[in-house]
Amino acid sequence: MPGVPQAITVAPMSAKPPAPRVVVAGGGVAALEAMLALRALAGRRPSITLLTPELEFAPPAASVASPFGFGPPAALALEPLAASYGVHLRHGTLESVDTTRRVAIAADGAPLEYDHLLIAVGGRRRAAVPGALTFRGPGDVDRVEALLDDMAAGRAERLVVAVPSRETWPLPAYELAIMAAVELRSRGLDAPDIALVTPEAQPLEVFGPAAAEAVVALMRDRGVALHTARTSVAVVDGWLRTAEGPTIPADRVIALPGVGGPFLRGLPHDARGFLPTDAHGRVTGCVDVYAAGDATTFPLRQGGLAAQQADAAAEAIADRLGSIAHARPFTPVLRGVLLTGGAPLYLRAVVGAHETPVARRVRASHASSAGPRALWWPPAKVAGRYLAPLLSTARPPALLATPMIDVGPRPAGGGGEDEALALALALADEDARCGDYRQALHALDAARALTGGVLPEAYAAKQRDWLARA
Repeated sequence: MPGVPQAITVAPMSAKPPAPRVVVAGGGVAALEAMLALRALAGRRPSITLLTPELEFAPPAASVASPFGFGPPAALALEPLAASYGVHLRHGTLESVDTTRRVAIAADGAPLEYDHLLIAVGGRRRAAVPGALTFRGPGDVDRVEALLDDMAAGRAERLVVAVPSRETWPLPAYELAIMAAVELRSRGLDAPDIALVTPEAQPLEVFGPAAAEAVVALMRDRGVALHTARTSVAVVDGWLRTAEGPTIPADRVIALPGVGGPFLRGLPHDARGFLPTDAHGRVTGCVDVYAAGDATTFPLRQGGLAAQQADAAAEAIADRLGSIAHARPFTPVLRGVLLTGGAPLYLRAVVGAHETPVARRVRASHASSAGPRALWWPPAKVAGRYLAPLLSTARPPALLATPMIDVGPRPAGGGGEDEALALALALADEDARCGDYRQALHALDAARALTGGVLPEAYAAKQRDWLARA
């Protein structure tokens, strides 16, 4: 009405939407890589909780060198690391998952509500060769040292290192055998009797022919006998029995462990407890539940591949959150560092995807590289895109902008730029030939840094093509 003040309706302010809740379960390579990748991809938007049974991370891959006089890998305290990335740390072990209620349940019964759950709890390691010393990691270093003492003192003469099955990640067995030969010679044994027994057709066959050729030469130089196509069964009365029939004399045997799945209640799993996932880490039949690393059915269990699985799952979550435009699938590129007691051997290969359950193995393609020069940087033993820089620096908060790349290091003393540029461009070509355009572009970034920001004309054209393909 005229002259009557009209009431003004004020629209209520919309409440700020709650932060998406992401729970990462695990405390190993895949879990930490996933945590770092999520922060790099999605920023501070999601609320991330790390449910971990451990409060420290000691890189397990490097512990193989500890019995031979090398310092143990430095442990990484998880509480300050989580705090620096704004991650809530919850000490505990994942016991089960209620996918209907979206609740992860810890072993103490405490529930953790989630919008997205990423499981990276690893596998269950177990002894696989009765009568052998099973080397699982840091906890078995003292036993290996005692075994070396027996060999050096003459209480034992023949040492065998065994890879128990094709599913076992074999590289630590080669490190143990090669470094044992070096160590025992340094203690005065002229020709220690050391052998390696493996079901592989050729040494480190998953890395392809270049690696096999390099490892055969290395073992010959170190005086380590090699028995391929032999599956170790048990140690009995000074002999290692094999499934194929022949026995191998052995006063002492070091065997790598077998592995089983986590058997998490509420989630699908195969007969041995492993979680089935697709190329983006999504657990079969579950919504917003992902898995990475040794807990999955992927038949090759190695730290670098676990990190790549974690990256794929993190991208899938970031895509769901709208933080990135497209999630890339898990495309395995195998990188390994073989410790030798001297200069390490760097290995790289593109591996196949899942094979049939009967085969349960992964073969290398013909894209195989092996040599003394680092093939990625920083050259960490665990080649995780975000974890490798973390393990090589004391300044974790600065890492997210500087992920690992496939390129050789620039000489610290100046000079050598032409050689470094040639290596970077060669790696870019190799990555592109393998179909890994993402890593090829990283190698070109490193090459550009060596040339003041410009690329040779041919590589500028390649960059445009690879960007379109990536």
